Amino acid sequence: MEHARELAQRYVGRPGVIGVYLVGSASRPFRDRISDYDLEVAVEDEAYERTGLEERHVFAIEDGPPRRVDHEFYLRPWSELAAMERSPLDLDHYPFQHAVILHDPQRLLGELFPRLAALPAEVQATRVRVHYLETVFALGRAAKCLDRGSDLATRLVLGEGLVALTKLLAVVCGSWAPTRHWAAEELRLLGVPEEIPARMAALLSAPTPQGIKELLGAVHAWLDHGGISLDRDRTSLIRWAFLTAEGKAAFRTWGAR
Repeated sequence: MEHARELAQRYVGRPGVIGVYLVGSASRPFRDRISDYDLEVAVEDEAYERTGLEERHVFAIEDGPPRRVDHEFYLRPWSELAAMERSPLDLDHYPFQHAVILHDPQRLLGELFPRLAALPAEVQATRVRVHYLETVFALGRAAKCLDRGSDLATRLVLGEGLVALTKLLAVVCGSWAPTRHWAAEELRLLGVPEEIPARMAALLSAPTPQGIKELLGAVHAWLDHGGISLDRDRTSLIRWAFLTAEGKAAFRTWGAR
């Protein structure tokens, strides 16, 4: 973290700079030897417009081994950052659950970030239903693809289902969905039982109808334990999704398709 604070000093005091913050794996406890420092610089809109493209994204390469990006600075205009509060995209919220503010003289970042990080209760309730149906439907289609002997289709559809399941698990835990390349680590920190991600990984490696059945069983048991019994009235849930304006809008907003 000390390295990140040193890097942030490059922008401290520059005209138009509102603040500097750290996101990505360097802000998380699972940072490793090939992680880089993702620093974002919030700037006034006028300062952003005055900044050339080559200065809006600056990065440094470390020769290694392994050769890798050591750090990068990404400039964000304030209006873009503030507008993320209304965005439905996980990427506009999830990073701010763990962002480390390195420079914030006016405390504007400190006021905004908790709002960006919060998952509203109504959004959580809607997304639980959407991602649950996505998961069940995709795993059901994957079982059909297996029966047809289509290896590529099986893995493509299975991948869709497991992405939906990852979102479901995170949202149930009160979090915006994490980036896929750190999903296993984030689900572990959220308290999702190790059994479920392990079954997900095993199913991707060697898809079987029994593996699909066992994964769904583990998910339903976990949901039931948390008081979420969606499987008991799936017909009503499907009718909500396909036959009501609310459900259709929810799938357009939160669904993968």
